[in-house]
Amino acid sequence: MKIAKLLKTLSLLFIVFMGLNLVNPGISFSQATKKTETKKTGKSSIKSVELAVTGMTCQKGCADGIDKKLKKTAGIKESKTVQKTGTSKIVFDASVISVKEIIKIIEDRGYKAKIATS
Repeated sequence: MKIAKLLKTLSLLFIVFMGLNLVNPGISFSQATKKTETKKTGKSSIKSVELAVTGMTCQKGCADGIDKKLKKTAGIKESKTVQKTGTSKIVFDASVISVKEIIKIIEDRGYKAKIATS
């Protein structure tokens, strides 16, 4: 009985996903399940920030790892982290994610981050 219920649920999910795909053929399953609601205001909610990141010892594992994590995060449009300069330049949708949340993601990976001063 449980298998029949599971198959019915999976079938329903498949039908919903295919319906979403017909409406927007470029959408992936992960995009369909992410929160995509944004606030519509007269101003753009796309912002950029440069963070000073410390604790990175390499480009490939450390800096690229930060970028990989950020790019998988809802609201992040672009991320470029450079170990040599200790900087991370991020373009994000402020209606979805805040600078404070971005810093927390980086710090959860074991690094320190703060807004860079010029």
